[in-house]
Amino acid sequence: MNIEDRIERQAHSRGYYVNDGGELMSFSGKRMNPHTGTTGYRYFKMSKHGKRCSVHRLQAYQKFGDSLYDTGIVVRHLDGNPLNNRPENINIGTQSQNMMDRPQHIRMSHALLATSKARKYNREEVKAHFNGSYKKTMEYFGITSKGTLHFILNGSTPKQVISA
Repeated sequence: MNIEDRIERQAHSRGYYVNDGGELMSFSGKRMNPHTGTTGYRYFKMSKHGKRCSVHRLQAYQKFGDSLYDTGIVVRHLDGNPLNNRPENINIGTQSQNMMDRPQHIRMSHALLATSKARKYNREEVKAHFNGSYKKTMEYFGITSKGTLHFILNGSTPKQVISA
């Protein structure tokens, strides 16, 4: 996609902006009431059938310009609140940096959820049985994903996660 085609750039060129309070403003200077999507982020449409423009991405475009579109760059809410679109709360960075913006207890709960499939299996038993064949090991233990088996064999899960 061409940078000129990016929705944030179009919205900004048409006069939409996010003020210092994180509120969306129209080209006429009136405060707008954006929608809140199922992901928790606010967005608006410039026309009835137009594409969605996320308020936090418009704020990021105002602050960082076209560098918002660099490869691997995401918009970060530094406090983890997707409704807080104040300029001091919006930054850009990598997805890894974005994940580190979350409080540690939330990062840990997401990591534990991601490893929930590995908790079904005794890691030591799986490792002892593994003879170089993913297929045979998966069939023996009823593991349905090569990724899960790889994680069991090579992952670094905290002990409380695998002691099921």
